[in-house]
Amino acid sequence: MAAALSAHATAGLDATLGERNLSGAEQQSLLQAPQSLYLDIVMDGQIVRPLVRFEKVGERLSVDAADLDAIGLLLPDNVTADPNGRIALDAITGLSYRYDASLQQVALTPAAALRRANRIGYRSPAPISVNRDQGLVLDWDVYARHYDDSDTASLGTGIRWFGAFGSLQNIGVSRAGDQESGYLRLDTRWTISDPQRMATWTVGDLISGGMSWTRPVRMGGVQYRRNFSVRPDLIIYPIPQFSADATVPSSVDLYVNNVRQYSTEVDPGPFVLSDFPRLAGAGQATVVVTDAMGRTTQTTVPLYVDYQRLAQGLDDFSIEAGVLRLNYGVHSNDYASSRVATGSWRHGITDNFTSELHGEYSNDVRLTGAGFAWSPLGRFGVFTGNFARSTGRHEGDQYGGGYQWFGQRVGFDLYSQRASRGFRDIGTLHDGSLPLLQQDRASAWLSIPRGSVSLSWIRYEDRESPVSRTLGLGFNQSYRRFSWTFSAFDDDRAGHGASLSVSVPLGDIDASAWADRQDGETDFGASLRKPLPYAGGVGWEVQARDDGDGALGVGWRGRSADVWGGIDRIGGEEGAYAQAAGSFVWMGGSTFTSRTITDSFAVVSTNGVADVPILYENRVAGRTNAKGYLLLPELRGWQRNRIAIDPDGLSSSVEVPSVERLVTPPDRSGVHVPFVIREVRTATIALRAADGKFVEAGMRVHRADGRESIVGFDGELWLDNYVDGETLTWTRAGVECTTVAPVLARAAEPGAVAPAQCRNKEQP
Repeated sequence: MAAALSAHATAGLDATLGERNLSGAEQQSLLQAPQSLYLDIVMDGQIVRPLVRFEKVGERLSVDAADLDAIGLLLPDNVTADPNGRIALDAITGLSYRYDASLQQVALTPAAALRRANRIGYRSPAPISVNRDQGLVLDWDVYARHYDDSDTASLGTGIRWFGAFGSLQNIGVSRAGDQESGYLRLDTRWTISDPQRMATWTVGDLISGGMSWTRPVRMGGVQYRRNFSVRPDLIIYPIPQFSADATVPSSVDLYVNNVRQYSTEVDPGPFVLSDFPRLAGAGQATVVVTDAMGRTTQTTVPLYVDYQRLAQGLDDFSIEAGVLRLNYGVHSNDYASSRVATGSWRHGITDNFTSELHGEYSNDVRLTGAGFAWSPLGRFGVFTGNFARSTGRHEGDQYGGGYQWFGQRVGFDLYSQRASRGFRDIGTLHDGSLPLLQQDRASAWLSIPRGSVSLSWIRYEDRESPVSRTLGLGFNQSYRRFSWTFSAFDDDRAGHGASLSVSVPLGDIDASAWADRQDGETDFGASLRKPLPYAGGVGWEVQARDDGDGALGVGWRGRSADVWGGIDRIGGEEGAYAQAAGSFVWMGGSTFTSRTITDSFAVVSTNGVADVPILYENRVAGRTNAKGYLLLPELRGWQRNRIAIDPDGLSSSVEVPSVERLVTPPDRSGVHVPFVIREVRTATIALRAADGKFVEAGMRVHRADGRESIVGFDGELWLDNYVDGETLTWTRAGVECTTVAPVLARAAEPGAVAPAQCRNKEQP
């Protein structure tokens, strides 16, 4: 390491020593005494840290280790600080420096190994802050049908309360008709999610977690699980990283499959680029670095993106315990008496390897299993494997493995699983079904111009039927004016068949025709359909088949509900049906009707001011009602939603301190968004002095609240926040004048008031 001090670094001190006529020993002692200097640190021609305290002893400079860390230097392990926590610059291998006394700067030139890599691109976002307000929602869906001299009706309801302690919901259906009547409860549960821990607690009816090689079951009990949906901004699978070194300030561009996806500027030094490649499967990434002189260097590497692996260090889990739910959808409260428990855990050991563990427990079945997902070098597809063993009343094993690779034009997925006859899981106790003895699947697809071709093969064997095999072929292609799809299958049990469909868009109307052939019979049909407009309005559908069957329906979408009804003919029998769905909302002391709320919503209040235009994500969502409320039924749960007031649609008589709010509601919950709007009265009055003449322009008038207003021509004075009977005062040439604002029913046109009463300020 070479350390070069400037020639004039100690010239001033040497001159001082000569003037004082000190001896040589005294001069040398003074030169070796510690000196405190405050210098700017310069790297790559730029000041990276100003006015840093250095200690200079002779020609040696020392600085606090924290200051070197702050500018991004990585100190070697063999470098130690002195008792005062300072490190000598000449003790750092690979670091060159130059001290310039005239500029009071230290220029550092570190080797590449001493520079901390600058991380750019994607970074894990911080947890969001959620707005948890209290409210109640009732979702309803009513359906009635007349067919073959039979009348049936059903009402599906889902009621949920939400607040600071999560949400409590109950879902059920009421039926009435010729065959069965009564109420059937489907699910009742309490849930609360924590975006900080990315976890959800559930108490009540639930579905167990698991792996791709396990069978979930319905339970009544308690569950604690990872819930990545509460952080939709977080990428949970491995993100490719690209590293390079910029010797001068440069620009960096990332291209994936020749499409630029990221661009930024970087300072000199090493950097690591992490960015979501916006593709699935195999691809090619190119990093282009362009320096200030226009010179470019590029690095191209293959990459593979899949959703089976977890990013390194990330965990996914689910733990539940309770009793099995039996005869779901048939009985409301049918639960097994014996207790069960299940647990699943996935962990990203590295970006390329994810481990899996699973366990199940009951009085009759105990199961343990492990699996993995591995991508060789992170670019050659994904291998998966698993093994599970059950004990208890029966003992057996299950094992499986597969391989998946998807490219930009071709891909395939292979999987095979085997189980012994003694293998059991708690799904056996749930509905009596036994695990398959064998299951194999293979699928492949090929991208073609404006379409794709797919091929699938499935083979499975259960304990009661012979081996079953299904072969399928699919083909679809789209053109500017129409698209068509062809599919064919051959099944050991269902026979073979084929279908062809053609779809043609006609503005906002979809036209389609199809032909199906199975078991030697061919059916033809056609339909015209206008979907319900997203913003509201009328939709309809007409369908006809060659056997005389068909349907005619019409629907309407409004702010309060979706309604659909029509007539049809099925199997030679005529029928009619009607359906409607929507939601009721109770929040903020008010009740609202809405089309079905599928996720989250907001209740906007404007302090009782009606007809205020509300924007949602910069588009007009509606206007507040007579009480100053508006329901926004389509917010995104766990995401920031922008809600604002359109100021251009407000009258000049209202005042809004803030016109925009960003809110983040939990999923399937609501949030109250208040805007403090208050109506203000404004008026222009004409002031007259005691002699009856208009007060001259430019006079400053003092209001009762301490504010000032300035008089215009012809004595006109504009007053915002007009107050009836307010005292107004002004002073001219030592004479103080006072008048009272008249009582106005509303904002007034210019009008004169009574002449002011004036008196000399020195008078009592």
